[in-house]
Amino acid sequence: MFDLTKVLPSLLRKDVEYGETNSPEVPDEVPEVVAADPSWCRRWLAARDRLRQPPAIAVDDWDSGRRHRFGRMLAAVGWGELRHIVLGCSYAAAHHEMPAAWRACLIKQAYEDMQHAASFISRACRYSDANYWDGVDSKATFVHPDEKRIVERDLGGFFAVVGLHTEAYSAEDGGAYSALLGLDPVLNAWSPHEIEQEAGHLSFLFPAMRDYLNLCPRAEQDRRKRQMIEDNEMLFPLMRQADVTALQSFAINKLGLDHSAIEWEADLPARTRHIYRQIGIEESYWREALRQ
Repeated sequence: MFDLTKVLPSLLRKDVEYGETNSPEVPDEVPEVVAADPSWCRRWLAARDRLRQPPAIAVDDWDSGRRHRFGRMLAAVGWGELRHIVLGCSYAAAHHEMPAAWRACLIKQAYEDMQHAASFISRACRYSDANYWDGVDSKATFVHPDEKRIVERDLGGFFAVVGLHTEAYSAEDGGAYSALLGLDPVLNAWSPHEIEQEAGHLSFLFPAMRDYLNLCPRAEQDRRKRQMIEDNEMLFPLMRQADVTALQSFAINKLGLDHSAIEWEADLPARTRHIYRQIGIEESYWREALRQ
């Protein structure tokens, strides 16, 4: 059996062990920070409802091969979170110009998402009886060179990659991802709490993005908004579409789940309109397909 004490320093192990032996209380009412965002609110309600129902699928009843594949998926998700979000926030806080309070918020976001990643990887180790803290193959957590270029280019690029595509859009189209992770009882118990943290990240990111796009000379506002839209459109095939396709393929072809287990309706054009309004990109910049 996988032994955390032989792999993780106690500083990190204590957080992981606490999460595995404690379950947070889930309120009946949607937390205020979650209620402020319609997509995260829908995700939170779905997570709360899952906790109130007996589990439809018991991973512990699967054969060892299937459990191993499930564990590897959790490890890939955890490493993906480390590479996309934790390192992205850390890089931005260290290299891009911004107010000191923004740097502090990004470090807090990196810390909270590091905890999420640690939970995914550690649960993966238990299912697969393998040390995924040593890594998982690069194909599973591939970071496209264009994505890396955008996130490191400037603060606007960081906002596009992390603010939009790991936080804002995942609230809308990540319900299938939550349902799949929710097959693990520990991750399922913590999912409403995790969603509350993610909604909290947007409560900082949306106003920060609005200020970045609008508190500058008019010509620079125009450049930044057009660049944000261009980055956003480029990132869809690199991140959103790739993630959703990989998740569906894995759940059905590798785990043998019925498609209904990961069904989640998403309206990404509506989400885009909501995001652009929140961050202060006027409708005159939008493509015709996004106008209402």
